[in-house]
Amino acid sequence: MRNQRRELTKPNDQGTNRPPGMCRRDFIRKGSVGLAGAGLGALWHSGANAQEQQKSTVVMVKHGGATDERGVGDPAVVKKLVARCIAELTGKESPRDAWREFVSPDDIVGIKVNCIARKNFSTQVCVVDAIVDGLRSAGVKPNNIIVWDRWNWEMESGGYKMNMSDEGVRCYGTDKGSFEPAKLRGVARGDRDKVIKELTGRFYAETPTDIAGVPVYFSKILRDDITALINVPLIKDHRIAGVTCSMKNHFGSIINPSDLHPANCDPYLPHLNLVPPIRDKTRLIVTDVLRAVYNGGPSDSPDRWRQNAVMVSTDTVAMDTLALRMIEEKREEHGFAPIGDRARYVATAATLGLGTNDPAQIDLNEIDITST
Repeated sequence: MRNQRRELTKPNDQGTNRPPGMCRRDFIRKGSVGLAGAGLGALWHSGANAQEQQKSTVVMVKHGGATDERGVGDPAVVKKLVARCIAELTGKESPRDAWREFVSPDDIVGIKVNCIARKNFSTQVCVVDAIVDGLRSAGVKPNNIIVWDRWNWEMESGGYKMNMSDEGVRCYGTDKGSFEPAKLRGVARGDRDKVIKELTGRFYAETPTDIAGVPVYFSKILRDDITALINVPLIKDHRIAGVTCSMKNHFGSIINPSDLHPANCDPYLPHLNLVPPIRDKTRLIVTDVLRAVYNGGPSDSPDRWRQNAVMVSTDTVAMDTLALRMIEEKREEHGFAPIGDRARYVATAATLGLGTNDPAQIDLNEIDITST
């Protein structure tokens, strides 16, 4: 078992953060998620009081046998990954005590998954099942747990079984099955506005929230139904935003995410994550890094890798910073151009106080439990 707790460093003169004398291949082999790509160094936000800030912890637990050759998770191994992540993040050996750092038995907990890529690249059910086990150990009643995303049909395609009953863990899209997939494909602006009118008031907020000058409509699951949120994103590159991970997972929390895509989603993404339904209710981020996409996202893509890991943190900016670093490293390794300034929303989020992207303030604890 390997346990590496380390601070991240800013890029050196060669454009990576590997220690002097260590070649890039050795750096990757040692499990580091180094910074690669021209222009990315400008994304680091550092303040004069950086040394006075409390560091943000991100825990990554890996197991070489966590997935099969297709990247599909082994439920028994993934359960160990999630449990170890939570124990390391909280310092609590008891699952009950560890999960009670984030939720109470009185909470109604939403687990926000990502199923936009549907069948082949959604948040894996085994990761969610492990989280549910943890929440139940903390005393949260099964029917007070809601696994959710945008549409029922996307979630079903992603492997989730819908449950809108009063028994067991609830699982459904914001639309609760009322929305036809065909309405999303190739609709004109006027048709899209009709869809918004049809679903707002029923499943999405009837009145919009201003996000940097753009009106958006929040899912009622997020706004009204839950008291606590566990964000369970994936790591993928994105042709507009550069990277999609914890912050961008909330484009699935609103009905009109396309309105927030201009200017590489900046400053819209950070301002979206500042609103109380997201910022105040988010208790934990559990990132499914069993497999990840470094080119061709946010849809499924052959340009993916198996990280065989789960990452946890309470800092959304630190999480997205590491996601970006991992993608940049893989893109460099496979000969793709760096993302660079396309992902500038991460730095904007840091300046707005959502978290830190300063490598000196991120404490990354990498643990490999393959030998166990």
